[in-house]
Amino acid sequence: MTYEIIDPQEFLVDGILRQDDFLARAAEYDWGRFAGKKVLVRGCSSAIIPPWVFMIIAGKLAPLAKSVRFGNEHDNIVVLRAETEKRT
Repeated sequence: MTYEIIDPQEFLVDGILRQDDFLARAAEYDWGRFAGKKVLVRGCSSAIIPPWVFMIIAGKLAPLAKSVRFGNEHDNIVVLRAETEKRT
C-alpha cells in the first residue's frame, strides 16, 4: 500500500519540538499536498513528540486526506477515513 508520509520530526527545531515553533510551522505547512491521498503519520521517533502534535496533524489532514494512518510503513492503524474511502 502506498502512502504519503508525514513525519512530526519535520517540525522539530534543532531536534526539539517547541510548541510555538510547531504551531507556526503547522500553520504555514502545505497540507494541500495530501488532498485525496492516503497518509501515514509516522509515529516512531527518537525525539519526544507529545500526543497533541499527532492530534493537530490528524486534524489538519482530516478534511483533505482520503485516509490517515498512524504508525510506520509495516505496522500502522487507521485513525481516519473519508466517507468515500469507507465505501471502497
